[in-house]
Amino acid sequence: MKTILELFETAVLNYPDNIYLWEKKGGKFEGTTYKETRRQVLNLAAGLVEIGFKKGDRAALVADGRNDWIISELGMLYAGGINVPLSIRLETNEIAFRLKHSGSKIIFVSKLHAQKIEEIRGELPDVEKVVFIDGKENPGKNDINYSDLMNHGKKLRESNPDVYDIIWKNIQPNDMANISYTSGTTADPKGIILSHLNYAANVVQANGLLDIDPSWKTLAILPWDHAFAHTGCLYVFMYKGASIASVEIGNSPLETLKNIPKNIKEVKPHIMMS
Repeated sequence: MKTILELFETAVLNYPDNIYLWEKKGGKFEGTTYKETRRQVLNLAAGLVEIGFKKGDRAALVADGRNDWIISELGMLYAGGINVPLSIRLETNEIAFRLKHSGSKIIFVSKLHAQKIEEIRGELPDVEKVVFIDGKENPGKNDINYSDLMNHGKKLRESNPDVYDIIWKNIQPNDMANISYTSGTTADPKGIILSHLNYAANVVQANGLLDIDPSWKTLAILPWDHAFAHTGCLYVFMYKGASIASVEIGNSPLETLKNIPKNIKEVKPHIMMS
């Protein structure tokens, strides 16, 4: 296993009907299978390619942990791009620095953090489009609703899937997957470049120490933008066909935090990362 895409494709092949993602919608946790997750990822990737997102381009992701977080990241990777995952705790000036420094062309943002992005858009010459995960009323010409991008990609794939499949099938182990930023406590933050192979090797090694059963569930309480949460949770569980539940998102960070004990009772995770 040398790329994140190989990890995911293998999981989909071996465990197509296992649940990969659990998210609380309409008062209860609902599951999305590996097969269905892949379908959404491929549609999103095709939509991204169609709006000019090319191999090596960077897209930033500012959202709470949820299904659309991992689908967005995998969509970027399947389109040949690089995800720049940003902490939801960052202030606007900190987000602006990282977006400029990484040269991100596209920003994916969820509704709780959309206002921060709107405030700094004028300072970001490299940013061409903003994708609103929860949609935006009266979108401007450079605003894209996530569901529209997904639906457009679905139509494109229905008519000509080979155009898009050739892109992800050519991803190499040393291609960049993430630019992960340090906190910037002592100086300007550093952008740490992580390749597909960095992640894939760590996931395979971690599985040598931790024997995860495909029937297991976890509740992902770590910040999803961190490399550890990525490796030790999102992708290690994926590799074994196990499932990940996201914390129910509240109307504020504190409200989300308060949902954790309740969600633990609902999900009944076999193991948790802290």
